[in-house]
Amino acid sequence: MHRPAVLIAAALRVMHPNLYWSSLAAKLALGLWADQNKSNEIGDRLREWPSVFTALAIVCNRRSPMHRDPLSRPQWFDAMTTFGNYGVATIKMPNLGIESVYPAGSMVAGSGQIIRHGLEMADGDRTAWVWYMRDDVHAFVDIPRADYSKYWSLVADCL
Repeated sequence: MHRPAVLIAAALRVMHPNLYWSSLAAKLALGLWADQNKSNEIGDRLREWPSVFTALAIVCNRRSPMHRDPLSRPQWFDAMTTFGNYGVATIKMPNLGIESVYPAGSMVAGSGQIIRHGLEMADGDRTAWVWYMRDDVHAFVDIPRADYSKYWSLVADCL
């Protein structure tokens, strides 16, 4: 779990740097809260949690009907990765006009709250990891929420 979490964190750092830093700040603030409230169990889990994302859903061998994800914020990105041994799967994002083959080892990121998305799956064994942020975690530790990712700010960071 650590290697994929590091890869996804690196991708998020490039795609949405403000969300990356906001999430790290939330994780640190949760750690401080756990220490101040003598919640060793939460502190231990935070030290073990390898991701900058605050939540992970694992889906095995299932299709995913068209939906939006209500627990995040529209400005934030979710990251979906898939692996396994399966036939051709198709990811659909109709409000963007996208329908694409979704082979094992792929990663798709975007606002799960804005972009309607779903997955049609072929036969085989497929596991999808869906990493996302919970707004209530950021609210609990009073960390400012990251705004939309902006193309020009990403370009400026590279110059």
